Amino acid sequence: MKALKFTTALSLLSGVLLLSSCLGDGSNTMSVYSTGSIYKTESGIPYLYVDYTGITVTSPELQSEDFEEGDRLFASVSVDFDNQGTQIANYIYNAAISGIHQFDCKDYTFDDTMTQYHSDTIPTLYAIEPFINYRRDDTILTFAYLHETEGSTPSSLKLVQPKQFDATSKTDTLYLVYDKGEEKESKSSDYISFKLPQYPVDTDIKVVIRYHSTLSNFTQVGKDKTSDYFSFTYNRPDTSN
Repeated sequence: MKALKFTTALSLLSGVLLLSSCLGDGSNTMSVYSTGSIYKTESGIPYLYVDYTGITVTSPELQSEDFEEGDRLFASVSVDFDNQGTQIANYIYNAAISGIHQFDCKDYTFDDTMTQYHSDTIPTLYAIEPFINYRRDDTILTFAYLHETEGSTPSSLKLVQPKQFDATSKTDTLYLVYDKGEEKESKSSDYISFKLPQYPVDTDIKVVIRYHSTLSNFTQVGKDKTSDYFSFTYNRPDTSN
């Protein structure tokens, strides 16, 4: 998997979602650079649910790839709503999708042996708010990050739950653990998503994320002797798209 080019990723690393809509001149189009998740129709045709927009799209380029349900993509998407032709299903729009980049979507790790937080320092860590996406079968947390270039010992990032969630407290603390691997002067940028633990639905859960980063764009942050941290409220509805 190739990492995003540094200059291309940096615009989204800084939390910028590029969106344009042309309505005043009589056209009805949308162009967006965004992340999204792969789903499939009953007949197995893949389509992309685009984060932050609430729309689903497909294209010949998307259908030619061997994607699985739940795969995470970053891509440029352009939709002309007035020229749709034949759709594969209602509300799945035909679109021009280019620059498709697949990135990791990992399960969280439960590790009750990690009694104290420890991690290498991530060079740069960003997230586009809101941090979480409620999908059909899971809930994911997505970051963009700058990391060491892969060498003989590649860098890695994982999300760790150090102890079982206590439902009575309605608070859970997770560790974002980075292993810088073989440190090099050159670095690469990419997205990564993590599946969160399954918390109770329709209930406010405060999720605290501890991390070490040289630079980040989080707004709800704190710092103590252990690490930096930020928090968000998790409240998954009974049904999600």
